[in-house]
Amino acid sequence: SSGINAEWPLRPGTISCAERGLLLLRVRDEIRMTIAAYQTLYESSVAFGMRKALQAEQGKTDMQRKIEELEEEKKDLERQVNELKSKCDAIEKREAERRVVEEKKHAEEIQFLKRTNQQLKTQLEGIIQPSKK
Repeated sequence: SSGINAEWPLRPGTISCAERGLLLLRVRDEIRMTIAAYQTLYESSVAFGMRKALQAEQGKTDMQRKIEELEEEKKDLERQVNELKSKCDAIEKREAERRVVEEKKHAEEIQFLKRTNQQLKTQLEGIIQPSKK
């Protein structure tokens, strides 16, 4: 009896005609059963909606957690990339400096060998040509 008074048409009807009273009783019972069915349907649909909303909220929470984990992992990987770039730059710089030193050393050796060669050549000419003097 959800606010609808299904009793009111019975009194005058039962007085005037018993058959009509029985019909009205059946109609009232049908209306009550229909209302009860709609009430059950409504309650189960509300419960279903609540379950779905909770599942969606849980899924959203899980997704947010996953997003945070992936962002943290991305930061770690970016940090590793930067560290490796720095190491690479340092190695390239060190190698360039070493190459410059090696090239300078090589050029000095060549100059030394040229001077030595020239001195030996001069000495050799001095040994071979004194007879011409």
